[in-house]
Amino acid sequence: MAIHVHFASLLLLATIPVSAQVAPAPNADTVRAPAPSLLGQWGVDHVVVEVRDLAQAQHDYERLGFKFGTGGHFPDGVSNAAVSLQNKSYLELLGSTPGGPGSYSADDVKKHEGAKMLGIGVSSAKAAVDYLRARNFDVWGPFPGSVMKVGETTPPPPQWYSVGTASKPAAGKKEITIPIFWIEYVSTERLQKRRAAGLVDHPNTAMGIHAVWFAVHDSEAQLRTLRDAGFEVGDPRKVKFLRARGREVKAGQGVLLLLESSDKNGLLTGFLSDQDEGIIGISIEVADLGKARQLAESGTAGKLKTYKGSYGTSFLLSPEVTHGIWLEMFQR
Repeated sequence: MAIHVHFASLLLLATIPVSAQVAPAPNADTVRAPAPSLLGQWGVDHVVVEVRDLAQAQHDYERLGFKFGTGGHFPDGVSNAAVSLQNKSYLELLGSTPGGPGSYSADDVKKHEGAKMLGIGVSSAKAAVDYLRARNFDVWGPFPGSVMKVGETTPPPPQWYSVGTASKPAAGKKEITIPIFWIEYVSTERLQKRRAAGLVDHPNTAMGIHAVWFAVHDSEAQLRTLRDAGFEVGDPRKVKFLRARGREVKAGQGVLLLLESSDKNGLLTGFLSDQDEGIIGISIEVADLGKARQLAESGTAGKLKTYKGSYGTSFLLSPEVTHGIWLEMFQR
């Protein structure tokens, strides 16, 4: 599912939470090491996971050793819960608000839970628009968004601005078809409060999202488009259990991992035969793999094998446990 200009996507981009904030003029508390990009990227910011039952999904993630802050809700009947991490990335769960009018993506979620989008933090949404348009991309935005707290019925003033590319670009214009968008935050307040409350310190020692895995049909074609958009291509990678190969794309503090199938009978082929190109997994760095594994085994009532992964010693959680995504935890 790409980030496209249609009503459903506009609703979603008005509902990204503010659990990791970057001010337009960063100070010592908000500065992250910027990526070498004219987009001014701060990097991999957050992954959106759509679930059928938000309360159950939150419970299941808590059993894996993640903490959640207080969630929010949106006018279209969507609520969220966020796992804020030490490196300012975060994992967001989205689900229908109980008693609400229903999610914009209800039909899609009935068929497939899972990670639907990656937000990439930028220092300026307007600069991102100008940069992409100068490179012949059909771009919309900056689009304002905000989240309501419990008890609120009117959205507050804009808390972020989002940018994406059109699903049906004008003649001669380019688009990005993997589900990514860019986001600039207005305030650091919510992240500061979560940090002060200890909500970025997780029992499983999770530190941040490092890699977001995208299942694609043609990784070289996607790489060409992303190069045009200002991204830098990184190392080749293989994911054996998916029977997939591909390349990394650098994105500030993290990477996009573009994977295509190396076996027509592999798991990645099965994913693409059943849905659009999109996010199939993520890699989260932890400080103590032993603690993370112990909690995950306790939460899933099963044994988890460790292996030598691309980023360090790792173990893997299946989509049945994480509501639709492969979740790799690793220690460098």
